[in-house]
Amino acid sequence: MAQARASTGWLVAVIATVTVLAATGVWNPFPDIWAWIDKSRPLSDPGTVWQERLGAVPRSVSVLERFIVVEQRESVEVRTREGGRRLWETPADWATIAGPAERTVVISGKLLKKGYEVRDPASGRVLRKDEKASAVWSFANALIDVSCRTPKDCELTAREPASGDELWRAGLPGIGFVLFADNPKLAMGALLSQDRIEVRVEPPPMPRHLGFPIDGRLHLVDTTDGEVLPAIEPDRNTSVTVLGGRVVHSIATKREGGCQLTISGRDAATGSEVWRKDGYLLRTISGAGCEQRKEPVAGGNAVVAVRPDGREALLDAADGREVLTCAEGERILATNGIYAVVRSADGSKISGFALGKPKALWTRKAGDKATAAVTRTAVIISDRGPDRVIVLDPVSGQLLKEVRSGANVVASDGKALLLADRRELGYLPFIQ
Repeated sequence: MAQARASTGWLVAVIATVTVLAATGVWNPFPDIWAWIDKSRPLSDPGTVWQERLGAVPRSVSVLERFIVVEQRESVEVRTREGGRRLWETPADWATIAGPAERTVVISGKLLKKGYEVRDPASGRVLRKDEKASAVWSFANALIDVSCRTPKDCELTAREPASGDELWRAGLPGIGFVLFADNPKLAMGALLSQDRIEVRVEPPPMPRHLGFPIDGRLHLVDTTDGEVLPAIEPDRNTSVTVLGGRVVHSIATKREGGCQLTISGRDAATGSEVWRKDGYLLRTISGAGCEQRKEPVAGGNAVVAVRPDGREALLDAADGREVLTCAEGERILATNGIYAVVRSADGSKISGFALGKPKALWTRKAGDKATAAVTRTAVIISDRGPDRVIVLDPVSGQLLKEVRSGANVVASDGKALLLADRRELGYLPFIQ
């Protein structure tokens, strides 16, 4: 005990001495210590093609054909894909991208301020402005904005992203409170979240139907012409989500101290039931009751479900088919609606599957804390012990890239990954 007190006393004396020396200007070690802490270190080994230090920690990163779009807390900037050189930057509290590959634009705006600006990614030139919109939703073939005359009287407008040409209009009874105006949450399911992997790819095509949750009701909009379909008002034990072109109802009914579960996919226009699964759960119930507080988890048209026997499965939301059935104890890590990655029951392996085919395409060893994401051209794995980022061909399982890295994978396309750690951003191609 006396020895511990003596050691503590020496530590206090050393700290006091250093503080006095720094305050009097005799010797100040703190700048050197901070410089050592803040020093750039390689994001991976082997290294990335380029690595740049950003002005702030990126909120999101998007990969275009020739550019990298970086959304930060108070700005958005565009860098060259080839070398990471910054081309332009503008103040913004939120940003997103929209449009096809040859006409992709950058959309940005300010917090709690109506309107947005559309910019050319190459030059940063403002192509057009809007001063009325409260929020936007971005897709490969359209940009949807919403403006409100009153809190209960709003209008959706679908536009060609670059030109702003109007495609259709639709009325909605409000949109609720919106803080960040880029892509506010719709009732379209959640993605499988993975530690250290947040893969943002090019904007997806606009779905046939969009579901807007407003004041406890789900308002459906047909995106072919802007027709507003009859609203759905679920009770507290029913979850309603738009998935795979269907309106998927997950119904939990109290029965003898438990919950009787039913999932059904319905036609958005008529409400008629297209398919039904009794006893299946969509990971929406939390706690001991039957209330469904969580969103269904999906990728593409595939939604994660738990079978009556407790095994995980993937259902095709369009027709209800069970396109992947896990063995007991296996867990689905990732899917894009075409391929899926499954962890073995003992946590020692992961396997790749083509949905609709029962046999695994490939299997490889992985740590029990490995996470994964699936894109059109790659399976991305973040493993631990040691930290590694691994890229595989989704069909053959062939190794495309492997580096030692504890960085986050923040974006990907068919050719490369973007790695980030705090303010550091690096470009790692896996296909030449």
